[in-house]
Amino acid sequence: MNNIFRVLSIVTLLILSSCSKDKKVQDDKVLFTDNKVEKQEIQIHRFDKALFAANDSKDAKQYLLSIEKEYAPMFATTLKDTMYLNVVKEFISDEQMRKAYQIIATKYSNLESLEEELSIAMGKIKQIKKDTINPKIYTLIVGPVEYSQAFQNRILVYPEFSTISIDIYSINELSQHPYYKTLPQYLYASLGKENIAPHYVNTYLKEITFRDTPLQSTNPEATLLDCIVEEGKYLYATQAVLPEKQFNYILDYTEEQLNWVEQNENNIWSYIIENQLLYNKDRTKFFHLISPGPSTKNIANSPSRIGNYIGYKIVQAYMKENPISLDSLFHNFDSKLILQQSKYKPKK
Repeated sequence: MNNIFRVLSIVTLLILSSCSKDKKVQDDKVLFTDNKVEKQEIQIHRFDKALFAANDSKDAKQYLLSIEKEYAPMFATTLKDTMYLNVVKEFISDEQMRKAYQIIATKYSNLESLEEELSIAMGKIKQIKKDTINPKIYTLIVGPVEYSQAFQNRILVYPEFSTISIDIYSINELSQHPYYKTLPQYLYASLGKENIAPHYVNTYLKEITFRDTPLQSTNPEATLLDCIVEEGKYLYATQAVLPEKQFNYILDYTEEQLNWVEQNENNIWSYIIENQLLYNKDRTKFFHLISPGPSTKNIANSPSRIGNYIGYKIVQAYMKENPISLDSLFHNFDSKLILQQSKYKPKK
């Protein structure tokens, strides 16, 4: 069965080939042109439900063939390919996968609140880029793939369609399931129901809205400042698009972790300055400040990615001093200038 899952997981990846409620960014009226944003009606297509419903049909083959057209982007090839059809059938009929699906189906009996969140969010994104097209969103179950692949691909966004791996966002309920035990526990806090909308918006902004913006994460000459300001832009924009979302969900933090970075902001900044990391281009020297993990290396009791939090605070200060559009923000590539004009100075 492991070989079957490996084939299906690879095929799936091929077809699909980080404040409290009242803490908000500046007023929406500054960032968005209209006082009232026009919602974009978003419907999430439950491929997970449609696929596993085959188990209740009299003829699984005919049932799967009947949904193939509706969910065409979710299949790697035609179901007329007998070998591929058998892979799909074995995946959904496996006892452990069926148990996992029942847990997921109970947790996500409907996605109406998520659809509402994304409908409002896409209305705001459409104001950033007028040519934004409503994406067709599918939920799917990736199953027992290697955890780093599953985590990195939990949300995929393309111009034609998007996917949400609904099982990865059920990890707290699936923590004892044999197919999901490889996912590290430190990721659990960022993989709940409330994290889906921020992850989707952040990914959409990176992959679609600002896809022409070069990513510093792929630039070997990028300094720590370049990296954290870039991530700060996406955190700031995500919060602007989802202003009602608690900020810890935007940051992928628990409330306790958010409290820690807020209370230690000056200490984090001092650490960066004292260790001469701000303009350092050697990623091995500062990677611990921006990478996921259970904590930040060498800093007691800290969450991970504390450098990204500082990047957000710099961008927030910059936008307060320079109330420009999000599009203009993302087309300012001079992180030194942004820091200078932000007048950023953490409170002691």
